[in-house]
Amino acid sequence: MPLGIQTVLFPWLVAVVLHMDAFAVGVAQAAAMLPSLLFLPLGGLVADRGNPRRLLMAYHLLYALPPLMLLLVLWQGGLSYPLLIAYGLGAGAIGAFAIPTRDALLPSVAGANLPRAVALATALQFGGQLIGIACASTADRFGPLPLLALQAALVALGTIVVWRLPDPPPHAPHTQTSFWRSMAEGVSEAAKSDQIWPVLLINFGIGLFYVGPFLAVLPLAVRDHYSGRAAELAYVNLAFWAATILASMAFAALGRGLTLRGRLIGIAVSVGAAILLLLATLPPFPVFVALNFVWGIGAGITMTQGRTVLQIVAPASHRARLMSLFQLGLGGGAPIGAFVAGSICAVWGLQAAMVLPALAMLLLIALVLMRSRLWSMRTVE
Repeated sequence: MPLGIQTVLFPWLVAVVLHMDAFAVGVAQAAAMLPSLLFLPLGGLVADRGNPRRLLMAYHLLYALPPLMLLLVLWQGGLSYPLLIAYGLGAGAIGAFAIPTRDALLPSVAGANLPRAVALATALQFGGQLIGIACASTADRFGPLPLLALQAALVALGTIVVWRLPDPPPHAPHTQTSFWRSMAEGVSEAAKSDQIWPVLLINFGIGLFYVGPFLAVLPLAVRDHYSGRAAELAYVNLAFWAATILASMAFAALGRGLTLRGRLIGIAVSVGAAILLLLATLPPFPVFVALNFVWGIGAGITMTQGRTVLQIVAPASHRARLMSLFQLGLGGGAPIGAFVAGSICAVWGLQAAMVLPALAMLLLIALVLMRSRLWSMRTVE
């Protein structure tokens, strides 16, 4: 929920309250995203070497500070663009440490049904973000102060929840190595596993060829082709994320009954390419929204099953680092994909900006299926 609030409130403060231009808004958004690219691997390494529960408690306490400080500055009337940049960098850096730490803690508290826990955590994550977005939509009416207070309070509440969790099993003794050598060990662990590297590569392709166009091209299609405004863009986003949550909840109900998770990932990402090609035809707007709903189902399948494969297969000594690589695939591929798709759109138009990423993703899927056993691998808890 706090992330959903921040997703809306942060650009609103930059664009609406401070009246900054489009370039300044882009720089601010990049400031919020950049720490994830820089600190996710380090966050995974710290979690692999420490106690994830205690670390996560500390991150919750730290993450409550940026909205509280911003609330105080706004209350005193001192909001400025550099301050918002600092807020974005700080909140993004803390989040980059917290995400792999949370993922590393999940197996120790999931009980006997890890796949169900992964799917349920994914569904609750996106459901909470939607609730947070809905809360933040009241910023025009009530102002930012109540939202910042709510954001900080929810994060602080998370500290209490994490405090009540059991400690994970202690890590095996390890020799202290440099950061780069430790990260190389994580990459090596992924490369030598015929179940992990295909999932990580597909996930990077999703960030590059799917998330990029979703962020950069679909809003332009809504604005320029369908003459839509905020409401129409909200319909597209709501259809996608509601479907993602429904798919995640469905897998939470199925639990441990699945074994061919790689095949599900292959089918879902292939259908996603077909959906992107259909979106490129720019059909009537209700069909456009419905296609995004189907695309969201595929996203829910891919995220839950990809995370489940890594949680089951990854050794405990490297789990946080490998989960940080999974998250980095989306976080690193998305801004690159958005830049490339936006550039294609500016040169060749909306349809090319959807067709070319879809074809590139189909090529990547074909290469992964030919060079790995993603289609036939069985992942059993």
